[in-house]
Amino acid sequence: AVNTCPIYQNTSLDLALGHPPNLVTYEFRGHAEEIYATLIVQLWQTKAFENDALWRYAADFKSTATDSRLGLKMTRKDESAAELSVYFAPEVQDDTKVTFVKYVHEHLLEKAKDVVRLRHFVCPHCGHPVRDNKLAREILDEEGKDAEIRCQQGKCDRRFSLWDVIEQKFASEEFQQRVQELEGKAKAMIDNESRELILEGHARVITGEAGQIYRGYTGSDYGIDGEIEFKNDSGQASGNRLYLQLKSGDSYLYQRKSDGAEVFQIKKQSWATYWREQAYPVMLVIRTSDGEIRWMNVSQYLEENSKDEEPVKQIIFDGEPFSALNLQRLRDRFLPAREEFAPA
Repeated sequence: AVNTCPIYQNTSLDLALGHPPNLVTYEFRGHAEEIYATLIVQLWQTKAFENDALWRYAADFKSTATDSRLGLKMTRKDESAAELSVYFAPEVQDDTKVTFVKYVHEHLLEKAKDVVRLRHFVCPHCGHPVRDNKLAREILDEEGKDAEIRCQQGKCDRRFSLWDVIEQKFASEEFQQRVQELEGKAKAMIDNESRELILEGHARVITGEAGQIYRGYTGSDYGIDGEIEFKNDSGQASGNRLYLQLKSGDSYLYQRKSDGAEVFQIKKQSWATYWREQAYPVMLVIRTSDGEIRWMNVSQYLEENSKDEEPVKQIIFDGEPFSALNLQRLRDRFLPAREEFAPA
């Protein structure tokens, strides 16, 4: 059911105060919102972890074995870089920790670029955390099973192994196979509706990051799936907006042999008519299987390419990335030009 999917829940912009300590932090580059959204949806579909709570850039799950809290939080660094931290309550079993981390790890390796994994170590003698995670990572990479580090707490100053039970299990083939089985089952459950929901989640995140207002249309089959309302310079809803038609999958675009152009076939002429009749622009948003999400103004395209009463049957799709930066640029261009439509 739609209401059980994470990206349709009423999410808070801030993570609830206080969460368990981080075990691993990943640094990566790529389409952060897409990577995060697909990861959450896949975890939501597995039976190894129970769904608990969702925030804008964080998600809580529960261990089915101990009913204890575990989850992850993403932090954007810039337009293409992000950081993903994975945390666990102390009572979560080691096998559950490794399975969850390994799942996140494999997902990032598949979807992201320049992935760096940083463990958060704690001295087993005094409980003092290792402050330099990158140094610990370098030592592990160089020395493997023999990796050791000295406690940075002056009163302790004892050496301890970095090749702990978590690292041992993380490197084992058993957990690699376990994660592959979980991932295969999760992906099998993600059907066309779920892929649309992933795109819906991306639209919500991008709109929120750009500081605008997103509203989804549940169960709409009229050619518009949601809208973005722009805020004015005072941060108030302006009444000016964009409409979104969301499409997820490789079947919506085909490459024309004559010139290599990407073409979107208009299967319902009622949609084209409806798009042209709107008072505000309609943006066609397409997500392909490689995670790339682009959008273009189709109502403008239809207006420019309509001749007499002959209907436009296809659109040459020349979209730009659907990102917070491009949304903000569009808002800056679009809002002043439509001030006369702003509410009094």
